[in-house]
Amino acid sequence: MNTHLVFIYGSLRRGSAGAMAIRFPTAKFVGDAKVSGELYDLGAYPGLVLGAANSLVVGEAYEVDEELLNELDAFETSSDYLRKPVEIFLDDQQKSGWVYGPDPEVYPLRTLITSGDWIEYAKTSKDDGNE
Repeated sequence: MNTHLVFIYGSLRRGSAGAMAIRFPTAKFVGDAKVSGELYDLGAYPGLVLGAANSLVVGEAYEVDEELLNELDAFETSSDYLRKPVEIFLDDQQKSGWVYGPDPEVYPLRTLITSGDWIEYAKTSKDDGNE
């Protein structure tokens, strides 16, 4: 059976109401992870833009089978997020995988999340009374 590694950085992370374990229970948590890129506040969700070599985005890696990858494709594309190949950093290992990022034709980039951590940012924003 083919398996894939998927990097999750937003509302599907552990501790969120729509976490992978709740929404996609067959996904296997591999570990905390990071990817090179920049994270933006797009309103209700974050958006990852790959490529910023000196900037890291915090998230989690999950192992999924082909069927679940197709389910994730449907789930993410319904919000105009596209699947892209990415190098995922797991502790001292680097592995190839997938990540979903916003379609740049649909989402204008908003506020840069300098910490690269959506969960931390969302907690701070709520504490400040912001969205």
